[in-house]
Amino acid sequence: MMRKNSIVAGAVLSAATLTLTACTGSGGGAPNADGADGQGDVTGEIAISWWGGDSRNQKTNAVIDMFEQANEGVSTDRQAGEFSGYFDKLNVQASSRSMPCAMQLQGRQVNDYTKNNLLLPLDPMIESGAINVDDIPEAVLDTGRGTDGNLYFLPYGAAYDAIGVNLTLAEQAGVEVLPDTEGGYTWEEYTQWLADAARTMPEGTKAISSNGGRPNFFIGYTLANGLNLFGEDGKLGFTEADLIEYWTMWEELRQSGVTETRERTAEEPTATDQSYFASGQLLTDTLPGNALTPASVTLAGRGDAVINTYPYPGGSAGMGNALYPSGFAIPVTCDNVPTAAAFLDFFTNDLDAGMTFAADNGAPTNSAVLDALIADQSLPATKKHELELFQEIVAGDPTSIVFPPGYQATFEASFKRAYEDISFERRSIEEAVATFFDEANSSLGQ
Repeated sequence: MMRKNSIVAGAVLSAATLTLTACTGSGGGAPNADGADGQGDVTGEIAISWWGGDSRNQKTNAVIDMFEQANEGVSTDRQAGEFSGYFDKLNVQASSRSMPCAMQLQGRQVNDYTKNNLLLPLDPMIESGAINVDDIPEAVLDTGRGTDGNLYFLPYGAAYDAIGVNLTLAEQAGVEVLPDTEGGYTWEEYTQWLADAARTMPEGTKAISSNGGRPNFFIGYTLANGLNLFGEDGKLGFTEADLIEYWTMWEELRQSGVTETRERTAEEPTATDQSYFASGQLLTDTLPGNALTPASVTLAGRGDAVINTYPYPGGSAGMGNALYPSGFAIPVTCDNVPTAAAFLDFFTNDLDAGMTFAADNGAPTNSAVLDALIADQSLPATKKHELELFQEIVAGDPTSIVFPPGYQATFEASFKRAYEDISFERRSIEEAVATFFDEANSSLGQ
């Protein structure tokens, strides 16, 4: 059953995919119901698609090898790709009804596919026992649900956002690592801590980047303060006044010199291991929870600074951390559902497979796999911390966000552009907020 604290919140598909409504299903008709509960012979060939670089490809191929060895008679058509072009190819496959039987998705994209009835619900496969979710916390499992409450992809790895802190710069600035308050710290306490630190930061450093345009930071702010990110119709759920207050907070920090300049922020590399924080120029910043390891490697090559990660600021509604999962889905056109379901179950739940994949794309959603990785004595200390912080966040029962169709392309692009207009003084905060609401609501949920 879908958790009560799930809220409706994916990239817009290409033009080719947006025309798919009339040609979804198997052969243009109803979804392929043959083995739709996942029961049947695990044999024959399935296509599997995922994105990643060389390291992830090697680990994914190793897991697929293990799956084939465990299931005599199974063969796979492996379709790896770079993230930048992955969804373009997937959308072309969708238009020709040739999507892989096991296709990797993120929670932010899943409802761009469910809106056109392209994915099979996994709930019947769970009910039949073909897919086991006993070791996946409910808060994590719910990140794979669509706007109708059905589970459409099985999350195997969960990313999250964290607050990174340069412990060395904190010591040099003479400030605490973070606001020291019982039960965590609020956004108000965090911004005050930034302002206090800014007065004593070493020359050539800043407290934080000018982050008003970071969508994930805003998502954390809405969760902590009990705001609705999206309504039931997929449109914006918070008010213009809420966003005005948020961007006013960031503008006060920028204009008082607490943050990096707007020009420098606009020039900051997007790769986490090349960011200003990773190069030791910032006291703190938001970064993906699995970025501690690569950022630490960058710092290790530039000096002896030490960094660590912590949960997001909380608020009146509790924690501000959301989960951003990756997982596999099965399209309605799959002609070998039992084998596809068996693969999803194996990739997510098999202990040896989980140890082989080694949390390469987010923390393992399977608690048994997660515990085994953390207990592995060969696991680097930074990776162990990343996984333990994920455990801490999950223990707090984070709100599950169901992203509506159009989220990633519409919301994220408009949000960043609107705040840039504010910081470069091309528009007032009120004008930029109004424009953002018009742009976002024109496409969200469509």
